[in-house]
Amino acid sequence: MNVHYTTFRASVHSTESDDRVKTALSLFLLDNNITENHTQGHFGNPIILLQGQIKGKDCARFIDILRSGLPGLELEKLRNQCCDRIDDDCCMHIRFDKQAAFEGKIKLANTADTITAKIKLKAYPANYENALMAAQALF
Repeated sequence: MNVHYTTFRASVHSTESDDRVKTALSLFLLDNNITENHTQGHFGNPIILLQGQIKGKDCARFIDILRSGLPGLELEKLRNQCCDRIDDDCCMHIRFDKQAAFEGKIKLANTADTITAKIKLKAYPANYENALMAAQALF
């Protein structure tokens, strides 16, 4: 497996139910180990930031879920965009549709209402080219 760990994040705005967003996150987090950080938006509105992380065999399970759960066109889009989704820290970034995740479906995001995934890729030596090869091997 070419992944060290994967971190998932989602925000809960005052118009949303935190239980529903936690349900959406649980699609990716097997153990439901979700941390909460309470903060405020620009205009003083309350926001809850939810975060969880998976490692080891759970990362392999997540990649399997992606391969089998994403519609064919979206999986192909993800493959084609690997080079644009990897940063200088060898992390691949993917945004998932939060509403679809609540319904148990995996879908790439087209809106700002997302669950973000940051996949820390194993790349030796750690550089963009090796991270790109590791990402391409995943999908």
